[in-house]
Amino acid sequence: MLTPKNSNRRKNTRFELNVDGHYFYKENWIKCKIYDLNINGACLWLKQSFVIGDIIKLRFGTNETEVNVFDTVVANVNGPRIGIQFVNLDEFDRTFINKVISAKSKYFKM
Repeated sequence: MLTPKNSNRRKNTRFELNVDGHYFYKENWIKCKIYDLNINGACLWLKQSFVIGDIIKLRFGTNETEVNVFDTVVANVNGPRIGIQFVNLDEFDRTFINKVISAKSKYFKM
């Protein structure tokens, strides 16, 4: 018997990395670690509880004036690790994510 594919499964490979980031919560940017990434989403390590469906903002790096802020939705929760999906990416955002993957991935260079 064939089992139907879960529509919540990843469609693209995620690349392992270790990048500082920040998420926006209660009017503050709070530090987190981005430990894997692809063009559709990422996995974060943080000290805040979220539930599937929560909407958060994410930015890469430690620069407080970073202009690349991404809207995301929480897709998976596993203790301090959450999986997020990017929403409303434009070509500029995709190019930025690909540059981060190329520069920071432990196993892949574009």
